[in-house]
Amino acid sequence: MNKPDFLRWFNRGFWKAFTRRTFPIEIPKTPAEKSELLESIYNDIASARYSPGIPEAELVMNKGYGVARTVPVFSIRDYCVYYFCIKELEDVLCGNRTPNTFGGWTLGGQLRTRENDEIESDAVAYGRYSFNPQAWTHAFGEFNALLFSQLDPGHYAYVLQLDLSNFYDCVRLDILERWIREHSPANKGWVIALLFYLLNHWNRRNTGLHPQAVGLPQDALADCSRILANFYLQQYDRFAADICNQAGAVYFRYADDQMILLNDTSKIDNILLLLTRNLDRYGLRVNQKKVYLWGASDLIRHRCREIQAIFATKGDNQNPVLIRKFVKAYLALKPAELDDTWNGGMPLLNRLLWAKLDSLPLNLFNKVMVRLTDEPFLLQATTTKLKRIRQLNALRKSPIDINKRIRIIASRTVHNAFHHEALTYACEIKDVPLQKLLVERIDKLNHIMHSNIIE
Repeated sequence: MNKPDFLRWFNRGFWKAFTRRTFPIEIPKTPAEKSELLESIYNDIASARYSPGIPEAELVMNKGYGVARTVPVFSIRDYCVYYFCIKELEDVLCGNRTPNTFGGWTLGGQLRTRENDEIESDAVAYGRYSFNPQAWTHAFGEFNALLFSQLDPGHYAYVLQLDLSNFYDCVRLDILERWIREHSPANKGWVIALLFYLLNHWNRRNTGLHPQAVGLPQDALADCSRILANFYLQQYDRFAADICNQAGAVYFRYADDQMILLNDTSKIDNILLLLTRNLDRYGLRVNQKKVYLWGASDLIRHRCREIQAIFATKGDNQNPVLIRKFVKAYLALKPAELDDTWNGGMPLLNRLLWAKLDSLPLNLFNKVMVRLTDEPFLLQATTTKLKRIRQLNALRKSPIDINKRIRIIASRTVHNAFHHEALTYACEIKDVPLQKLLVERIDKLNHIMHSNIIE
């Protein structure tokens, strides 16, 4: 490795991911400091002195029902090394994509904007901290567009939905390394060694000095692990696509969520037999509690396609007539009906958040604002969303105290990802008392987690 080959990857796009961060990490502020940092990392790698650090912090997200997902925040040095390794291997890791599979777009790759960029899934929510958050949303939009282009015309009567259990935690690093080496040129051997040195030792706070043999970090910047995870599934993708083709079915995958479109349900057990046995070879399991057989019309209704289709093209969410139609259709759903839709109707609210809501009649505008300022939506909101809600709230005749509501939520919730988003929001609007409260709450939650005590 020579220095120019190392330094070439760390352009403005790399550092931009850290300037828009909402997680705690120390980064160099000036070009001179950045150059000094990169020089130091290069020298450590070249002299074999580099060693992965301990994550600087942990973001804790609520996966649902209070179950925690811990997202480690690496040091800037380790992010530089992780990013460098993936960029060096990107041609190998991001090639050979099976049609209708999504998750292997390149770092910083620009995907075209689609009409449903505002739609979000759990996987997209994980990508909020990535080098290119929009790419996660764009890819998910493309996945949905292709999926429903097959379902809307009635080409398939059923959809078999599968989900892998704890996918990232089950990736076997020995298999992953072997596959990467098999597909890489010989001169990349040292890069692969560096990558797996990081993957084997980043978690030694929990594993001690024993190398970690299984699991990819679901770290705060997401993209590097996402590319490795997608590469790990490529052999399975080819197998699954072939099996589905034999059954007259079509295979789709976004991250670890799989959709199989078919007409003959008598072949489902045979399909699952072969797919689950194949996954077992790689240490992966299907979550049997998340295997669903949908009628195509039921899935279309569950995903609220009729409502989503109102904003069919870019700019439709700025059309007052279409906005009113969308809002009326959304509000017509009874609470129980809304709860039964995909993600409890949150994707619909995400689309409305960026619409020209001030064009609505006052009564409809207020009803939408009640939903947008309700605790469930605020809890999952990013800094950008909180600022947008604040902007819309100011248009009400009697605005609520958004910051007071944030303080109340912060005092109750124990998952600190919300507090970090809210803290960045408070800093950007220059609310010093709210900043102080959130910093104190984050410190208290860290104490609770590290000391294993009940509040």
